[in-house]
Amino acid sequence: MEKLQLIWSGETELPAGWELQPHTHDFFHLAYVRSGNLVFRADGEDYNLSEGSLILVPPFMVHGVPQDTHNLCIQYEVFFRILDPELKCIFENQKAFVLHNSSHLENLFSYIYMTYSSSDLLRASSVSSFLLTILFSFLADQPSPENSSERYVDSSQYSPLVQSIIRYVENNYDEKYNLQSLASTLGYNKNYLCTVFRRETGTSISEYLNYHRIRKILIFLQYIGYNKEVPIHDLAHQCGFMNPSYFNRVFKKYTGMTPKEFIHIFFKDSDGQEQSAFKKYYIEHLDLKRYSIQESLEYMRGLKAASETSNLPDNDPAE
Repeated sequence: MEKLQLIWSGETELPAGWELQPHTHDFFHLAYVRSGNLVFRADGEDYNLSEGSLILVPPFMVHGVPQDTHNLCIQYEVFFRILDPELKCIFENQKAFVLHNSSHLENLFSYIYMTYSSSDLLRASSVSSFLLTILFSFLADQPSPENSSERYVDSSQYSPLVQSIIRYVENNYDEKYNLQSLASTLGYNKNYLCTVFRRETGTSISEYLNYHRIRKILIFLQYIGYNKEVPIHDLAHQCGFMNPSYFNRVFKKYTGMTPKEFIHIFFKDSDGQEQSAFKKYYIEHLDLKRYSIQESLEYMRGLKAASETSNLPDNDPAE
């Protein structure tokens, strides 16, 4: 599953006294200052950057460099889009991200600049991995607030132990479920973990794992779209469902419909009222929304009721 789409990378010079006119674009703009000093203005706020500074500007944010606020400045720049919906949610619609004293990342920028357009698949994969490393560097020093929500559920009402279980599921959902491994990692008896989790959430750990997997698949389909050339079971396999028949049963259990029916309704060409009602329900109650585990399960099961007024199209987009 590709997380990033690189558009361009290069080494640029901004001579002293030159102005970079305020502008915007529909992709992320990442700049690393190799030498010099400048004032970078983004969304009306000024950022003082010097050698080793790094700034990330989200899409559609107005930014530029005012005249006479810098000497000769040499930068590495990368333009890219984020395809992964979770990662996109983290970095989009935020202020500009800034890191100082990040000279340890310069070699990564140099590699991206030299090889981003390479047709070699291994090199292209390395470029994407290096860019992800740079992105996550922005998050490394940001504190995580207490009782914070996890990716797909609001965990604030649960105990720290249950929150740890949820995070474990998030980080290991694509692997075969191993309760003993979870217990060993957290340092608790596995029966105790199961009891505490069910008592607080009303469901089992394995049931929540399946919910998490299905939720990831739905969000991927919504944000990335459905590729007819890639069977839905390939995506399911990436999310931890090794058996196609089991995946079909779980998908229907949690959504009330088969994967094929969901794709029919969500991606049919008609813009009729029935489809709009279904998508409205999805966006209002699922999308990237966070609720308690029980509420999340109820909203996912509600997809069936929201789809009952929708007629399946004659042309099957999943064929």
